[in-house]
Amino acid sequence: MRPIEVLYRLQQTELRLEAIRRDLATLDSGERLEAEMNRLSEELARDRQTLRQLRQELLDQELELNDMEAKMRKMEDLLASGSVRSGREVEHMQKELEEVRRRKDLIETRMLELMIRIEETEKKLKEREELLEQNRERLAEIRKQAAVLKEALTKEQESLLQERERLRSMLPEDLLNRYERLKARLGGVAVAKIEGNLCGACRVAITAEIVRALRDPEGLPTCENCGRFLFGEV
Repeated sequence: MRPIEVLYRLQQTELRLEAIRRDLATLDSGERLEAEMNRLSEELARDRQTLRQLRQELLDQELELNDMEAKMRKMEDLLASGSVRSGREVEHMQKELEEVRRRKDLIETRMLELMIRIEETEKKLKEREELLEQNRERLAEIRKQAAVLKEALTKEQESLLQERERLRSMLPEDLLNRYERLKARLGGVAVAKIEGNLCGACRVAITAEIVRALRDPEGLPTCENCGRFLFGEV
């Protein structure tokens, strides 16, 4: 294998290794979804607490309403019986009865409000529970896919690392050092593939001298514009 071809294959191997490194670093293992699920679980806990409080208040209001109704019946029966003969006492009881009725109306209004809020909270709770269950299924699938992809990428990475070492062992140290310097200076791309009659990196036309160097088994043609090694089929 010609040195220039070894360099080109080395670069392709290293570029793929870098792509795999990025893919592994950004692999979606469901962390964002898990964070969303944790937030949703906290909201569910608050909804359940709110629902318990609303139901308890509704029960308290029902008990108070029963007391009000019992008190009203007792006062109405007492007034209807005629056993209360004092006009002042009758007037006092009528005012008290009116106050009980007003209180009863307030309780009934509050109970209606509570029932509406309970219904709304139950609906919200059900929707969030369903969403949480859907997210659990999605998270399981994401983690499954991530594990499969990670295994495949890791295996490819191991194979490419071996290939990288094999290719580097085929090149003299001074050429490797030159290659590394070009990589550092030229954004990680030290070898450009010729496309037509142009440098594949900077798009400048190649010269006849470069064409001759390409035909030389030991030739190491470089772009006169960007300085990269040039690889092309011969």
